[in-house]
Amino acid sequence: MARCSLTAWTLDSREEPVIRVAMVLPEDGMDSILLKIPSRGYLVSGGDGPGQMFRSVMAKVTVENRRVSFLSEGGVAGPAEVIKVSPEEPVPQTRGVGVQLRGVVAGRGFHWEKRIHPTVGGMLEFRASHGRLVVVNELPLEDYLPGVIAGEMSGDCPLEFLKSQTVVARAWVLAHTEKKHTEYPVDRCNDDCCQRYHGTTDLTERAVDAVRQTRGQVLIDRKKTLIDANYSKSCGGIIESPQHVWFVQKAGQRATVDAPTDSEAHRFFPLSDDLLMEYLTGDWLKQTDVFCSPNVVPEKSLPSYLSKIDEGGGHFRWRVDYDRHDLEKILRDKFFSRQDPSKVAFLDTLLGLRVCQRGDSGRAKDLEIEYLDPMGVTHKAHVVSEYTIREVLHEKFLFSSAFVLEIQRDPAGAPRRISLIGGGWGHGAGLCQIGALGMALRGYKYEAILKHYFEDVQLHECY
Repeated sequence: MARCSLTAWTLDSREEPVIRVAMVLPEDGMDSILLKIPSRGYLVSGGDGPGQMFRSVMAKVTVENRRVSFLSEGGVAGPAEVIKVSPEEPVPQTRGVGVQLRGVVAGRGFHWEKRIHPTVGGMLEFRASHGRLVVVNELPLEDYLPGVIAGEMSGDCPLEFLKSQTVVARAWVLAHTEKKHTEYPVDRCNDDCCQRYHGTTDLTERAVDAVRQTRGQVLIDRKKTLIDANYSKSCGGIIESPQHVWFVQKAGQRATVDAPTDSEAHRFFPLSDDLLMEYLTGDWLKQTDVFCSPNVVPEKSLPSYLSKIDEGGGHFRWRVDYDRHDLEKILRDKFFSRQDPSKVAFLDTLLGLRVCQRGDSGRAKDLEIEYLDPMGVTHKAHVVSEYTIREVLHEKFLFSSAFVLEIQRDPAGAPRRISLIGGGWGHGAGLCQIGALGMALRGYKYEAILKHYFEDVQLHECY
């Protein structure tokens, strides 16, 4: 069945597109990869030849200058600019079915980064870029989505949550508004900067059913425009506005409280500096009905609802403590070393940190760093955007930018200990995954969940 590409797809297309997902990028530093080809047949082709069928073999794809080669006991393909490994028949949506890729990066640049061994259906394409490997998985969108649903959260989550996650994930990828990895022939990557996609590795019947039961469903606004629907792991109690995350307004999204309409949590919205510490640490949290709170989704059960690569628990409220010298090193490595030295002086001694601007959820979007340069001259530098703030304030990646600062100083007034007391996990805009899970556990249907997180929207079957 012929399908259009994702880049050519529009809401009027009325057909399911194919998507090209980067499983391995040059930044992963791989010049080879091991494959496990199952008993079902896969045609391996490279160059102008007809290709060769392989079954039940281990293989290795390696980069040789600007070309790639496929090597196995059953035969060789290449060197060629592109090698394709295509299933003889469509791959069923069954757990663990397809070609296994060994040592794929998951969580690039985040605190949970690790190597995994995903199994994927569809066609695999291998090519070289700057001496490194690029691996692309091409498959129909509805075959891609179960691998997202079971990668973002556990496929054993309640069905109504999985259906809401499916609709949002489908809408986001079809909107195709965020240009990512444009230097490569891909639509999206397999990781958190796009959407987590783990192929058939952790599929469950429930995840597959969630996709089937919502086939083609997206969110549209009153103008019949497709909603660019975002989501994050935990908003922490207040959903953030896209304009405070990406500095743009998005139809269907706004800041609001992640709780029932009569919840005490509404008194914190919009969140002011005066209420921030109480919001993050106050006694009200012991009884709160915020959907993403441990009172609704208990900490002890949360890990069973998360993806296997997540480090579950403790993200509704959290604390990170630094010795000044440790934080100085992180700031030098992740911020100052990347600045133009003619415009931003190098950091020698940290004097202080101050949040200058926040979003409605308390997420910092402008952080001022006061410091001395190596000559003892005082300077101030600004870190702008919640993403960059999270990046430069942690050795890997900070859970969110919704935090208050506590700075302990020595008798001379120099910072000695810096504490970040925060809430939430992720940018906080759009659907809160743990909050949506909490709503499902409380009996809400997926339509109600979606209308809680997105404003003035309706479901629409686009194919």
